[in-house]
Amino acid sequence: MFRIIVNPIAGRGRTPQRLAMLLQEMDRFGLKYDVYHTTCVMDGYHKAKEICREQPDCPGIIGLGGDGTLQEIAAGMFAARQGGAFPESGKIPIPLGIFPAGSGNDFVMSLLNGKKNALARYKTDKLLAACRIFTQSLQEKFIRTVDLITANDMAYMNIGNVGLDARIVDNALALKERFGRYAYVAAVYKSIARHHNLPLTIEANGDVIKGDYTLVAICNGQYYGGGLHISPMANIEDGKITVCLVSGMTRPKTMLIFPSLMIEQHHRLKTVSYLTCDELSITLKNNESLCLDGNLYPQKPDQRIHFKMHPKMLDVFV
Repeated sequence: MFRIIVNPIAGRGRTPQRLAMLLQEMDRFGLKYDVYHTTCVMDGYHKAKEICREQPDCPGIIGLGGDGTLQEIAAGMFAARQGGAFPESGKIPIPLGIFPAGSGNDFVMSLLNGKKNALARYKTDKLLAACRIFTQSLQEKFIRTVDLITANDMAYMNIGNVGLDARIVDNALALKERFGRYAYVAAVYKSIARHHNLPLTIEANGDVIKGDYTLVAICNGQYYGGGLHISPMANIEDGKITVCLVSGMTRPKTMLIFPSLMIEQHHRLKTVSYLTCDELSITLKNNESLCLDGNLYPQKPDQRIHFKMHPKMLDVFV
């Protein structure tokens, strides 16, 4: 029996329609399922962990929500592996199905080899076709085996980040009730107006780098923020972490970051650089939040965050 974990408030009301259409197709294909609706932060994590412990032969866990929902689910599955639900050697034996219903849905852009492909498949007027393709992939077991990254003990699928972009996510949550769908835009302006560079110590590839940074993104996938192509060279199957570093910038100059990201010209900025590694550590000097696929994890001053690549860790239906 497939276990479906649904975030009922994802995507500003799109979830019920998408769930109904998906279940209709699963019924048509004769696939058995059970549906669980999350009720709070980290509920998806605990439910996925529970499923892995109690049903290790489950044919698949399906996440219906945005990138944050999928991060919780993948982290719960990885935690169950670490906790002995199945052997620690090798990949997680239960596949994950991703049916996007969030506002960003960035990981599927890398999974489907590009933003255009993902947007074309999951357009509102093509949802029935998308449900049929997805359900067929469940039945025929069409999968890709992707990497996961852990930040200390918390796994994620797409991109972790600290600095300006993490603060934007934090501010957007606070502004969501007031500004609705425009909360992210309002948060960009608020975050830039209050921007201060982040003093960091970064350890990677045997080097120790100290400096002030506007943002640092630790990438498995290529896209974040609803399709911003932050790391074009990242690959979810290459066993490498791609790190995007944006050196400290003044408030006026930070206005260049997001327009340049939108036209994929940020790599031309002198303040932007990249490195690849298997693992790295970042030490924060101040109170900051670590953002993992849109979910915020507050960190303490002098907190050291260790990022580690876990190659070929999870089968994902495509």
